Amino acid sequence: MDYIDLMPVIIGAITLIGAVLTAFAIPYIKSVVSADRLGQLSTWVKVFVGAAEQLFTGGGRGREKLQYVADMLQSKGYTIDVDDTTDAVRAMVEAAVQGLVKE
Repeated sequence: MDYIDLMPVIIGAITLIGAVLTAFAIPYIKSVVSADRLGQLSTWVKVFVGAAEQLFTGGGRGREKLQYVADMLQSKGYTIDVDDTTDAVRAMVEAAVQGLVKE
């Protein structure tokens, strides 16, 4: 009979644990995964920008280089809109190009 009286407390504890996991643990895990994916994207952008600079020599080939980087990123699962100058991934590409110019 005493176990039956504890049932609401046990159910309440399980509900509280579920709420805590939903409120804190799941968003934390998502942020870590997103940060990891962002780090991978940054690495790939630098690698592909460097490769494009080596493959497409000469002036006036910026569009070819950008398309090469976009295609290589696509093969890794990232999407870039080469025509949209406000695209966040394209901004990373442009920043990587500027980083190469400064070196």
